[in-house]
Amino acid sequence: MGKKVSVLVVDDSHICRQLICEALGRDPDLEVVGTCANGKEALEAARELRPQVITMDVEMPVMDGLTAVEHIMAEVPTPILMLTADPRQQAPELTCRALELGALALQIKPAIDAGTEAWNLSREVKLLSSVRVIRHIHNSKRRPPLPGTGGTAAPAPVVGMPYGVVAVASSTGGPQVLFRMLSELPADFPSPIVIVQHINAAFSESLAGWLANSSKLKVRLATDGEQLLPGNVLIAPPGQHMSIPFRGRVALRPGVERDGHMPSGTVLLESAAKAYGRRTLGLILTGMGEDGADGMLAIKQAGGLTLAQNEESCVVFGMPGASVARKAVDHLVHGDDIAGALVRLARGESLAAGR
Repeated sequence: MGKKVSVLVVDDSHICRQLICEALGRDPDLEVVGTCANGKEALEAARELRPQVITMDVEMPVMDGLTAVEHIMAEVPTPILMLTADPRQQAPELTCRALELGALALQIKPAIDAGTEAWNLSREVKLLSSVRVIRHIHNSKRRPPLPGTGGTAAPAPVVGMPYGVVAVASSTGGPQVLFRMLSELPADFPSPIVIVQHINAAFSESLAGWLANSSKLKVRLATDGEQLLPGNVLIAPPGQHMSIPFRGRVALRPGVERDGHMPSGTVLLESAAKAYGRRTLGLILTGMGEDGADGMLAIKQAGGLTLAQNEESCVVFGMPGASVARKAVDHLVHGDDIAGALVRLARGESLAAGR
């Protein structure tokens, strides 16, 4: 047996800490190396213990979980799993703010009386332990937006988009990239955007609300049969595959997982390739596994254009890397530059050749 994954558990509730520790303790591959009752203790423990993963509560005294995430990701970057109450009882910004600050995943706390079996954290913790996180300093100097994608200057009109749809597959680390991309795209962006983002089902509405509040575009969870319209962004809801059965509409259907996911990025991208052919623009962002890679290849074979987030800016290069391995990527783009790339393409400009 290899070395155990070290975990730091942070929660102001003694009962919750106990339940989390017991749940993690049932897995022989995991070891709880410390517990903390607030964010200040968590920061100190992260510096001293250097755990491989941290489970973090949101609302705590002394220092709340969001502040702790910000400090930890700036000083001792560590994969963080946020555990929180039902997001439907909170503003979208509260939980999704954790993703913006550098947390990798979100889970809802089960009821206290549900028993340790309900606290099914082991799989997620082990997955996160393999992620190579980078220093994440909020509000640090970032690449400036390209002309027309943000800032105070009046953007030039975006016209002549040669692509009928922009289809996106995204997973671990993706919400942060989507947040920046959608916040920088202009209101007159001429193509509909469809997105599969892997996220805990309970946080889908919260994610959509968070992204909508940051964007000039109309962002929402998709409904079956909804129209694809310029300036609109449709996000696949949980538990259903989203596809484009023909130009101008999306369909939502239950089914079996594809590439380990439902909704699946591959299902969406393959349907986009079939419906729009060479007028499809495929985009694959950071994430574990290979979901979306076959869909990117389908778009490439249909004559569409494919972009992937580059390894430098990915939290996990799994999905983009699998697409590159299939020779399905036309251009690699830094996560901070995706909006600028889409705007240039919308104006009929080409991107720099190569990878």
